[in-house]
Amino acid sequence: MKFIVFVNSNLEKGQPIYSRIKSFSDYFLSKGFGIDFSFKTILLDNTNYLLISMPPFRKFWLFFIPGLNIVLDIRDGWSIAQETGYGDIKRKKTFKAKISRLIEKFAIRRSFLAITCTPGLQQYLSRVSGSELILIPNGINDDDLDLINQVKSHKKKYKDSDQVVFCCAGQFSEYGQDKVKKLLRIIASRYQYKKLVILLIGSNEDSNSWVEEFFSQLTSGNGEVKIIPRMHKKELYITMFNADYGLSIIRDPDYELGTKVYDYIALGLPIVNYFDEPNNFTNYFDACLDVSFNKCAKIPEIRRSILIKSVLDGFFDKDYQ
Repeated sequence: MKFIVFVNSNLEKGQPIYSRIKSFSDYFLSKGFGIDFSFKTILLDNTNYLLISMPPFRKFWLFFIPGLNIVLDIRDGWSIAQETGYGDIKRKKTFKAKISRLIEKFAIRRSFLAITCTPGLQQYLSRVSGSELILIPNGINDDDLDLINQVKSHKKKYKDSDQVVFCCAGQFSEYGQDKVKKLLRIIASRYQYKKLVILLIGSNEDSNSWVEEFFSQLTSGNGEVKIIPRMHKKELYITMFNADYGLSIIRDPDYELGTKVYDYIALGLPIVNYFDEPNNFTNYFDACLDVSFNKCAKIPEIRRSILIKSVLDGFFDKDYQ
């Protein structure tokens, strides 16, 4: 039996990284690998492969262990985020970005296999490293998708037909007030003949308190924003399922796809498109937007287990082992 060690240990259930690592772990178990989270296994030379998922961008000393086949999963753009100020919401760090690019280049070139989760990052990191990265979008795990299908088996709650409900699960104006203002203006214009309700679920109340008054004034009192505390997952999915549209603020559409978008798609909610022109985000999710740039676009695969299997089988099939 071959072993694969996962560097990301002590993960809390519910974290996006936990969910992605669990999906990779399930895949490798299905291929007959032994799974371990112990550095002792690495040091005793009982390991064939080591999977490191970043961020956090740590433990680079592992790349200096000779003969170790590292599978590197980069879920976020380290250097590009520093260079752009995380989508213009923080101070740009040009010098640190240069150093980060050198580290990214070394780590990717040293890896047996380098993976990333968005088309934009795939293009950027391939250019930075001069090596090819494979794309495995984040998608949604099997357990969450099964739970969503249970929720969808029940009818939606009745609501006023003149009311349109939008929902955002997670951070909202934390990703930039200018982006939020643009989105709210588009909602107020595009759906102006309806009573508008926006549900911010689990968003920071202090960071988003301004949104309530701004949207009310923008819609002349015809729009309402409700900031709701975090919910257990089933309750969250029920609340989202009974909405009409999903909202997602993208820090940098050239490099990010967002995480909650996959939940919206699984629930059958169109995502409000607040962009003026196509970008990597809209190109990927075009068929799932309320206003499309490409009428012929197809809904992408969202089940993470299928996304992983369709790519990694070429590297870890039985013949390869």
